[in-house]
Amino acid sequence: MHKMEQNEVLEYFDFLQSLADAAAKITLSHFRQKVHVENKNSQTNKIDPVTIADQKAEEVIRELILKKYPKHTIIGEEFDTIDGNPNYRWFIDPIDGTKSFISGVPLWGTLIGLEVNNVPELGIIDIPCMNERYLGSHTLKKAIRIKDGVSEDVITSNEKELKNVKFGYTTDEMFDDERSRKVLDKVNGSVGLTRTGGDCFFYTLLSSGYLDLIIENNLKPFDIVPIVPIIIGAGGSISNWDGESMYTDGNIIASCNESVHAQILEVINSVRV
Repeated sequence: MHKMEQNEVLEYFDFLQSLADAAAKITLSHFRQKVHVENKNSQTNKIDPVTIADQKAEEVIRELILKKYPKHTIIGEEFDTIDGNPNYRWFIDPIDGTKSFISGVPLWGTLIGLEVNNVPELGIIDIPCMNERYLGSHTLKKAIRIKDGVSEDVITSNEKELKNVKFGYTTDEMFDDERSRKVLDKVNGSVGLTRTGGDCFFYTLLSSGYLDLIIENNLKPFDIVPIVPIIIGAGGSISNWDGESMYTDGNIIASCNESVHAQILEVINSVRV
């Protein structure tokens, strides 16, 4: 099985940054402009938005990946999967936080991840409005923040007490069944403070030691795979609600360390419907 060496990781880091640069030119040019919004949700009265910025950004990311790695698989939010080598699978969310994007909230970002042999190996979270991006390597157990062109390592917090934990999630709408709502209530009652509305930006705060815990539900693989290497690289823990490294169910716990993670799994396991 192929194991990535440091020089290969750094090459991929450079490539991930070039993808993020290309996407940011498109997304920033449409942000806080009069952009047409299509609603992907036909089931309820809630908007599930997509814009031309989402579509154009994903198109350019796909084009650049196909040019450099024509045999790799590509999975994205806005277009059909391109089937290639199953051992190299790219995951793209061109605008994570489209609801924030169309509301003028600058915390949206671009997520791009590479899974190698079914392991989320490399990922980037790019926050264009803040000129800030985070990259992570599963193999090197390393995560970095690049802010205004300056790179530095990031590490998660060493908080161990649940009563002091700073907890974040994006929206109550994610928790749309009885069990998940009870999980959210129980976790909220166990931690020190809660913030909402962060989309992928919250994962950057977790990786750099500001937040201690994120729990979310109803995520797709392209929401999750890019963030896994960053959380692990920064020293954090990430799993589904059963404590497994399986993300197909769409529920996720990301925490600052194994101690907090184990305590939160206990809290979740205590929830009865």
